[in-house]
Amino acid sequence: MHNIDINVNVMTPGPEMEMVRKARETLGEGGLKSVRFPEPLESAFDEYYREKTLKHVRVALLTGFILYAVFGLVDGLLLPADRAHMWFIRYAVVCPTVMAGLAFTYLPHLRRFMQPVVSLVMLVGSLGIVSMVYYDPTPTKNYYYSGILLLIMGAFTFVSLRLRYAVCWAMATTLAYEAVAIFFNHTDVTILIQNTFSIVATIIIGAFSNSLMENYLRRDFLNANLLEYENRQLQNATLELRRLSISDPLTSLGNRRQFEVMLDQEWLRAVRSEAPIALIFFDIDFFKFFNDNYGHQAGDNCLKLVAQELGGFARRPGDTAARYGGEEFVLLLSGVGLDDAASIAESCRKAVEALQVPHSHSPVARVVTVSAGVAAMCPDRDASRSQLVEAADKALYRAKLKGRNRVVSSKKEPGKRVRQVYPHAVN
Repeated sequence: MHNIDINVNVMTPGPEMEMVRKARETLGEGGLKSVRFPEPLESAFDEYYREKTLKHVRVALLTGFILYAVFGLVDGLLLPADRAHMWFIRYAVVCPTVMAGLAFTYLPHLRRFMQPVVSLVMLVGSLGIVSMVYYDPTPTKNYYYSGILLLIMGAFTFVSLRLRYAVCWAMATTLAYEAVAIFFNHTDVTILIQNTFSIVATIIIGAFSNSLMENYLRRDFLNANLLEYENRQLQNATLELRRLSISDPLTSLGNRRQFEVMLDQEWLRAVRSEAPIALIFFDIDFFKFFNDNYGHQAGDNCLKLVAQELGGFARRPGDTAARYGGEEFVLLLSGVGLDDAASIAESCRKAVEALQVPHSHSPVARVVTVSAGVAAMCPDRDASRSQLVEAADKALYRAKLKGRNRVVSSKKEPGKRVRQVYPHAVN
């Protein structure tokens, strides 16, 4: 293709990156502003949080299921009637709910609802323990109370519930316990105060641990975004440097280095496939006269117009149009024989002439024209790339000797070495 295919612009920080940087600064300062990001950053963090904690949630639910089931052995110490209540709550209500919640985490299209669903599962588990407290036959009704504290701490830490969900769940669980303790079990005031204090203290400690964990995840999320952005910037800068190293800044075609790289690549491909490869050298006729009389700015504009026309003939992936130097251009055509390459060169010559760029100081025409030298080979392992370049260069020299504004094809036999090399430039 005639245009360099690394079209890269070095990125400048956009509004999203500025938002990320500002959020990171706010997070470092702490306070209420750091609890939630502005949209759409918060939505992106929600997804990040789900992906980061998904495995933890699954392990927590599975562990909770096992513990809830195993602790049923403790219920065996109770009288048969009380044991039946406990086992019904454990194995008919809570355990199936936990397994349903675990199965839910494997549904990717519903995973955005994972936090409320896990909160609901935890609520069923905690209400199950509150029910056990109600059915507890011991006078103090503290046989199952420790389970509430374990669940609260687990919800804030192990289960990876978000802070707002964990707090809402803990408050609902606490209110349910207080209602049962006060209105149904008539728990002693001293014991009720002690238990309530323990629950509230556990919620405070759990909320603090939860907020620290979420703060770390938010910081990791912001750093990951910034790191990704900086990596993209570095990659783009690297590609931009590469583009600059192989492109001509004036015409946007490849430069001589790009031409040589592509020649090596297409030559090896032609050797493997035993296909022809053609090369056309172009030279703008009497360009020095044009520059001297119209000025360098006009000369640059002329080069751009000619480059655009010639580049339009590099239509296939293996074709390359490049500025060889000064007013010289090359067109590399893979899989093209000499006759077809000469036809393409003539079309290029006519296209440049049709631009009708005035050149009143040209001895061959009143407009800008080009001369072209064409060579083609079916290369083998004994041939050299320089043979093709020398043959096209020689043909261009002959085109200039014959009066310019014309196309001359090389008479070189494929695989034969060009014995005579003519000077590349003719005044």
